[in-house]
Amino acid sequence: KAQIFEHVEDFIFIHIMSEPVLEKSKSTLSKGTSSAPQTWAEYKERLKVFGWQNGTSYKWNTKVEFFTGAGDIEAFGELFFDNLATMLGVTGSAIGHIGYGILAAPWRNWGPEGYALACAQQWEKIYYEWNIPACGLCLLFGNVYYAWLATRLATKENRTDVTAQPYGMNTTVIYIMLYAITLPALERGHDKFAPCIDFASRCSATDAEIQSGARKAAEYAWEVSVTANFIVGLFEVSGFFLGDLVRWLFPTAAVFIPLFGVGFMWLGYVYVVDIFEHPMMCWLPFMIVLTGFFGNVRYPIYKTVTFPIALLAILSSSAFGWMGACEQSTDDIVYGFGSHTTSVAAQYNGVDAATGLPRKTCQGTDKALAKAAWKQYAGKGDIFGGFGKGLKGFSHSDVKDLVAQSLLYGAIGFLGSMADVESAEMAGDSYPMAECLIFDGLGTMIGALAGSIYGTTMYIGHPIHKALGAKIGYSLLNGVVYFVLFCSGIFASLYNVIPLCANGAILIFVGLLLGRQAFEATPARHYPALLLGVMPFIANKMSLESQGNHSYDMGIQMMSAAGGTMCGIFLCCIACFAIDRSFYKCVVVSFFMCFLSLFGFFASHNDLIDPSTGVRGPRHEKLGIYDSSSDLNQGWRWAISWAMVGVYFAVHIPFQKKGSHVKMPIDMRDMKADPYDSDTDLS
Repeated sequence: KAQIFEHVEDFIFIHIMSEPVLEKSKSTLSKGTSSAPQTWAEYKERLKVFGWQNGTSYKWNTKVEFFTGAGDIEAFGELFFDNLATMLGVTGSAIGHIGYGILAAPWRNWGPEGYALACAQQWEKIYYEWNIPACGLCLLFGNVYYAWLATRLATKENRTDVTAQPYGMNTTVIYIMLYAITLPALERGHDKFAPCIDFASRCSATDAEIQSGARKAAEYAWEVSVTANFIVGLFEVSGFFLGDLVRWLFPTAAVFIPLFGVGFMWLGYVYVVDIFEHPMMCWLPFMIVLTGFFGNVRYPIYKTVTFPIALLAILSSSAFGWMGACEQSTDDIVYGFGSHTTSVAAQYNGVDAATGLPRKTCQGTDKALAKAAWKQYAGKGDIFGGFGKGLKGFSHSDVKDLVAQSLLYGAIGFLGSMADVESAEMAGDSYPMAECLIFDGLGTMIGALAGSIYGTTMYIGHPIHKALGAKIGYSLLNGVVYFVLFCSGIFASLYNVIPLCANGAILIFVGLLLGRQAFEATPARHYPALLLGVMPFIANKMSLESQGNHSYDMGIQMMSAAGGTMCGIFLCCIACFAIDRSFYKCVVVSFFMCFLSLFGFFASHNDLIDPSTGVRGPRHEKLGIYDSSSDLNQGWRWAISWAMVGVYFAVHIPFQKKGSHVKMPIDMRDMKADPYDSDTDLS
């Protein structure tokens, strides 16, 4: 058996990974190079989690400066507000949209009067008192760990110009899990613990019964979400061996797709839309960010210390907002053929779920809401009251349905982390892939144990912080500040005093810079593949149209499944291999995708859109066996399609010879080769 396995290894490396190529050159960016494993032996060596240190000390290297002045200040400002923007955004989704917008919607009227609103209010209370402090704990853990890892890198390579990996909330997976797990759990909890249900008319119950049922419903949803988050972290830890394997097998463009896709769509486009919605409040701060970060314009305070660009943008946007820049008229306007009315304020700023009245001003600029949040949560509440309780979700009967989903979300998580390690390496700091993936998962599991429904991960933006001159101080400071902020109960007030677009301008900068790095690290011939790979992330945004309704375009639902990550990576991957004429690899990827499609990993939309609600069915983004036994199943169609493509590529292999019409393959890491060059020019 051992001999057979060795022969299989040799075949894979010789015939698939080491095709006859025309030229080899490593891709470079800045002062770093990609050191993805080139052989099976190198890959196996990377799996030795505790071998990366090469016998050097694990102690904290005190020679690495804690504070570098303007560099660490700017990096801290960028990372802090980057995380803050994420938390403000997901809080708006979890509380504003899911809680008060969907759960407490007027059409959810089959329980007692006020029950749905009570469920939303209890969900808000658990969110701020149990979830947010737990997020602070895992942020402290991760930021301290990556600062320590940076000092270990300094010891290993005998240098001090190292920059810690940034660490924060896992934006992509959080948004997916909120709508795929938390929202359905809240809806099930609403029905499960309702004091009474009558679909014909409102049933009656006492206020005590309503509050008791609402609390149980909110706790049920929180337990399910925490358990799912723990499982995702567990899968991220167990996938530590995949990081370097993907870097070895996949082209650089495909490795960068998770960063490029999330950066372009969720850090760039989404916040540009917010800026265009409220230009008087957001446009000038956006220009400050573009000029400061891309134009390298600084505003000195004292000697080498400059005013942080991120803070300047935040302060100006908040000031304009509180001066009334996003206030709109609440006067009713009649529209349509009937007597329907709306208002400009309702269109731009939304409607208050408790009163049904339009909000005169936008999120983050409402004085009454800010005061109420301070009074209810600042320095009060059951902080860490949910420590360990969230894992009761394992006792719920429907937890078995979470395992398959969580495997998919775990895969998305470590694919993003993998790209972060690659990004840091290209910027000059080579961190251990396997260890980083393990500790990313551990951070999520620690957060879940403390009561967090949100996962954490290495954060996008290491090259930015390194270019600013930061080392480890910004990371440690970020962890400590967030631990204090989230455990003090002040975050609820911050959500109501800082407009979303104030942080959005900073995230746009990060998203655009990631796109630039993806293009710089990728051979020019792979640019079309990069652009193809980002399209599923656009589809993911398009899949959710408005008011909780999903797009009826089935192609969009196919591309957008799993946040667009799986589709984006493999679409980019097969495109790169086809451009490089690497037909052995094309065949392997195609038949591997047959398997992924049949079991719901790829294009996992095996359901319909409910015409009555405009919402996707429960089989969307679920793992299973999607053969032709059900009319809903589309996985088998994709499996056949990939098999057809695999046969198509296989036909080319016998005819691929130097000087023939089917040219020789190009090394996927060759930065200069062009498919239109002749074999003679490239040899």
